[in-house]
Amino acid sequence: MKIALLLAVLAVPALAADSPSAKLIRDIEGVYQARADEVIEVVRHDDSHVYLHAAIFSPDGRHCNIAGIAAFEKGNFVFRDPSPGLSDVQCTLTLSVKDGALRLTDRATATAPPTCKELCGARGSLGDYAVATSVRAKITYLPKLKASREYLKAAKEFAESQR
Repeated sequence: MKIALLLAVLAVPALAADSPSAKLIRDIEGVYQARADEVIEVVRHDDSHVYLHAAIFSPDGRHCNIAGIAAFEKGNFVFRDPSPGLSDVQCTLTLSVKDGALRLTDRATATAPPTCKELCGARGSLGDYAVATSVRAKITYLPKLKASREYLKAAKEFAESQR
């Protein structure tokens, strides 16, 4: 009986490591920089959450800067800004992988209004931002990233939302 219980406890991490969310994290974790002035960082937070930081330009040329912990939902990672600011609309950013590209969108559907305008300027949007997965690189500055103001704020907001 004790051996069976021990084996069951030891099997739990193995099952979590093979979960769809853990596999996707392994596939996308890293830094993406297709242009010198744009960066997307994806870092494992736990087996079903990632830290996402995107400092990019929206299709209309406005600079967007978004950072937070995204949860695995229906095969993608979704970040919901816990402090919507002046807008009544909560910024919701979906991170997905499709057709060899890491994709970000702040629209529920292709024709829905953008939800992250406050983070991209009044007319900014992340309607369908994509960067090739082939540009992914290992994050060599992980200790510095995890000590950054953005990461610490995101981790704190996430912890508070889990209470």
